[in-house]
Amino acid sequence: MTNSKKVFAKAMGLTALTALALALAVPDQSFADGDDVVVRYMVPQWASSGDRRIERQIAFQSVIDGFNQADNGYVVEEVVTNVNQASIAQAIEEKAIDAVWINVKWYAALQSNGDLANLENYASNGELDEYFDWTIDALRSVDGNIGCVWHNTDTPLVFYDSTKIETPPTTWGEVRSIAEEQRSDGKYGMSYPIMHWSQFNMGMFNALGGEILDETGKPILFEGANRAKLVEMFSFYQSMFNDGLIPAQNATSKHNDHLPMVYAGDTVMFLSNSNANIRALAPNLPPEEFGNWRAVPLPAPDGVDQGNYVAGGWFICPIAQDDTKVEAAAAAWALHATDAPALRDTNKAGGWLPTRGDVFQMDQHFQNDIFLQTANKALEDGGWAAPFSPIYPVIDSALNTAMSAVGSGQATIEEALDAAEADVMRQYEAL
Repeated sequence: MTNSKKVFAKAMGLTALTALALALAVPDQSFADGDDVVVRYMVPQWASSGDRRIERQIAFQSVIDGFNQADNGYVVEEVVTNVNQASIAQAIEEKAIDAVWINVKWYAALQSNGDLANLENYASNGELDEYFDWTIDALRSVDGNIGCVWHNTDTPLVFYDSTKIETPPTTWGEVRSIAEEQRSDGKYGMSYPIMHWSQFNMGMFNALGGEILDETGKPILFEGANRAKLVEMFSFYQSMFNDGLIPAQNATSKHNDHLPMVYAGDTVMFLSNSNANIRALAPNLPPEEFGNWRAVPLPAPDGVDQGNYVAGGWFICPIAQDDTKVEAAAAAWALHATDAPALRDTNKAGGWLPTRGDVFQMDQHFQNDIFLQTANKALEDGGWAAPFSPIYPVIDSALNTAMSAVGSGQATIEEALDAAEADVMRQYEAL
């Protein structure tokens, strides 16, 4: 393994995993007609034609068939395997893949390492114009180039029972008022998965004018005015815990952990990913109860005109190649697999949110689904991608741990932020 790959693995905290062998066999290319170039596409089973859910099988296979039947001299073959930072690094090192499906959190290290082809060398004029502007800006933020195409996204929303809440909140102050009113009726007005605190709050930190990194990439969120903003944000959640306005178990909750109280009717409003309606509510509530639920964008801190909403998701990326024909083929695959028809079909099958505005105009599913429309509006108006920096996952984890400690009463706000800062800066120096 090269030194650059060791730096990559270390940056992602995976040095213990890089020794694991990746069981990737180079695919048999004998099926290709004549001189067709084969694109070996590394992808997890759940985002492939081999997924156990028939709708995903059909959607992903249709995109592959459309590419392979285009008679452009290219064919794609899925390499279905376990996809993580370590397996990707080793596959690239061994030149075993030509394109890959990655999580948003892995982009910075791959792009910084020069592992990804520059799609602007292959996209035709205007081909990227339909994507949300913030997706393109974020992809360029690492080094000015676009190394992947953003296949799908999500953003947290507030889901609420419309029979209990007539007017959903738009500010934190309104959240507290609703929580106080519901508590007097023996219910909780809000439930949070606090172990994902940064997912639904760092966009708001940005809206408040907070800065996470300086121009050199050094973390500065714990300094001066930035720290004051974090203290203000932490104080709101601390007060909700201290006053019994949200369940105490929220302090250690992830997305699935706090939902049983929702199903039981003990909580009438909760925060979760934008697909919680199909992942959580519909499977666990009677149809007549599910029909009462609605969603709105996250309430913003008081005094903020427009909230910013964190977007995650998955990318399709061509690997940088010495062989220009293979690189061109991989880039063509990435662009094909994220064009409007492909995003329509695969996002519908996966229950995800497309990253192109034109998809919402071409399919009734996206036009009519009230939850998708809400998420789309949030991301159109205030979509925000966390910094594409190898240190950001460390910041994310440290803030979640800090808020959990505050919510459970194990630390004061200052103690929790001091511990978070020490952890982040220790790992930043180790990079």
